[in-house]
Amino acid sequence: MARWQRHIDVIGGKKSQGGPGHPGIRNKCSAPVKEIRASMSAMKFLSVKYPTLTRSRKIGEKVFVVEAIRDLDEAIDLLCAALTPEEQRDPFAEDLCPYFGILWPASEGLALYLAAHPEVVRGKRVLELGAGLGLPSLVAAHLGGEVLATDFHPDAESYFLRNCRHSSVTAGYRRLNWRSENLEGETFDVVLGSDVLYESKHPLEVARGLIAFARAGGEIILSDPGRAYVQPFLAAMRAEGFEEEMSLITVDQKDIAVFRFRV
Repeated sequence: MARWQRHIDVIGGKKSQGGPGHPGIRNKCSAPVKEIRASMSAMKFLSVKYPTLTRSRKIGEKVFVVEAIRDLDEAIDLLCAALTPEEQRDPFAEDLCPYFGILWPASEGLALYLAAHPEVVRGKRVLELGAGLGLPSLVAAHLGGEVLATDFHPDAESYFLRNCRHSSVTAGYRRLNWRSENLEGETFDVVLGSDVLYESKHPLEVARGLIAFARAGGEIILSDPGRAYVQPFLAAMRAEGFEEEMSLITVDQKDIAVFRFRV
């Protein structure tokens, strides 16, 4: 049996584009929304010790050192072993998958874009949504931004703060589910996101989420590796009154689209 089929069987779902750039794990559940949320809130958050490695990336004139999970398949094996049978059946078990721990090409593309346009973040309040390892946040902080990185995964904070230390950068962090939380109405000069358009329901959610965090006169910058839901997202942004400027950044011989919106 293929490794991914084992993971799917353990968690109880089917293949999808669940995580950025990876087949992922998708769970099906007919339980009422309130019951699903109660189940997820009751699930304990695990602290799985994933094997890691460090990756060095020269972005602009600085070398950033990022500690990442060594192998995603290996990490999911460890996660599956740590979950109890009841937790494995939870319809939101996929939220614990360690997608945050991979250095995705779209993240590098966004970081490279910021390095090429330092005026975008210098002296600005910057928010990164779904930051994961946080390379764009590290670059924005190095370039003089006042940065708050956010992610919903409970393990992301420790990785991000370690990467700040590895790269001698100072930035803030807060655990945040930006689809349901709003930082008490706080807004930012620049809102960043990379590779967050990987489910059909995301385009409108992402559009509204990004806009909600941007102050009037601010900017939204989003990178994407070519997801199927990019065009619906752009249509959603246009419907909200925002036209995009697009740039292409090459990462490992792949084109990453960077979309920039002025609020």
